Amino acid sequence: MANTFDMLLMGERLRACRVARKQTMKEFAEICGISERYLADIERGVKAPKLETFVGIVNAAGISPEYLLQDSLKAADTGNLVRDALDILPKEQREIFKTFILQLADSIK
Repeated sequence: MANTFDMLLMGERLRACRVARKQTMKEFAEICGISERYLADIERGVKAPKLETFVGIVNAAGISPEYLLQDSLKAADTGNLVRDALDILPKEQREIFKTFILQLADSIK
C-alpha cells in the first residue's frame, strides 16, 4: 500500500461514527465547531480537516485519532475491527459490547 492518506476512508469512518451516535450532520458540525458543508466535504473525502479541526472532531465524537487515521490494511485485522466498533459506540453501549465479547471468548474456550 502506498504511503498516502486515504481521505475517503477517514470520511467513511467519521460518517459511521456520527450515524452510530444518531446525530445529523448539522448537529455534529455544530458540536465540532465547523460548517455542515465542511463536515460533508470531510465525510466524502473531498477535504482533509486541518489539525485543530481534526482534534475537535475526535474530541466531539469521543473517538481515538487512530480510529480515523488507520489505513485500510490495519482495519482488516480482527483486533482492529473490534477496537473500531468500540470506538464508535457510546460509553454505555461500549461496556455492553465488551461484556458480550468477553462472554463469547469464554464460551469458545
